Amino acid sequence: MTAAHDYLPTPPPTRHRRRRQKTTPPPTYQSVVPKTVSRRPSEYRSKVTRLRTKPKQLPLALQFLLLVQKSSTTLTCGLVAITLGVYGWTVYAPTLWSQEFSKLKTLQRNERQLAATNESLKHKMAEQAEQPASGLTPPNPYQSIFLAPADVPVIEVRDQTQDTQQTPVITETPIAY
Repeated sequence: MTAAHDYLPTPPPTRHRRRRQKTTPPPTYQSVVPKTVSRRPSEYRSKVTRLRTKPKQLPLALQFLLLVQKSSTTLTCGLVAITLGVYGWTVYAPTLWSQEFSKLKTLQRNERQLAATNESLKHKMAEQAEQPASGLTPPNPYQSIFLAPADVPVIEVRDQTQDTQQTPVITETPIAY
């Protein structure tokens, strides 16, 4: 590609006039940069002239049919989107409901197992308490100890409105900027 840029063609000498060729050193280029070609204003003009034609109006019935087509296409796309949304919801909602329902059933089963275990432990403790080797005695009202209530000191609650009515502290030097 660079060799094509460095080549400068020279026309062959004609028979009628012979020029004496000068020996000049070949030009040296520092960089190969394409040159911009400036054109004359006459070259910008196009040789083809355009005919001015009026844009053809479509018949009113055809315009109406195109409007119906555009609106029905928009309506169809909207209905398809709504249908897909409703279908997705009808598939997603029962799946979610069944998962939550299975969690509820598991929790109810665990609750029944805990209640049964709690009652069996109470029954076992009651049976152990009835055995004479347990060292427990039936409750006797004469052996009960009653304690007098302790004196609770009364704590005074001060009104907070009294604290806020104090005069503000004004200093001679500024506290901050």
